[in-house]
Amino acid sequence: MHRIEITTKPNGAGRNWLEVGNFETDALGRKQWVKKNVPHQESKLTVDRQYSPRGETIDWIVIIPENYPFTLVKVTYDRLNPKELEVLWDPDAATSQSETDREEKIKRVFELAAGNDELTTLLKELL
Repeated sequence: MHRIEITTKPNGAGRNWLEVGNFETDALGRKQWVKKNVPHQESKLTVDRQYSPRGETIDWIVIIPENYPFTLVKVTYDRLNPKELEVLWDPDAATSQSETDREEKIKRVFELAAGNDELTTLLKELL
């Protein structure tokens, strides 16, 4: 499970919000954002939203399951930058990161067990 905490500003200048979707490449080779849903209406996501006392900002906590197939982005809109996307979670990056985390943990376990032959052979059998 991945946990993302972020604050958005839904109204006024420099407003922003969260969207769930995919990046697709069109016929001309350009990467286009395709919105599927919003996080609080997506059934696979666990979402908690807390509005500020005056309703100016929203504090989000989004819990993403392991094999969630969509990308989570923060969309920022203002007059100078009509639509700017910030990727908060990408399924491709998450899987590669979890694999490297696992490899680093295995390496660390073998470093800790370096002096103990019995433990080292047991780890080799298990992993």
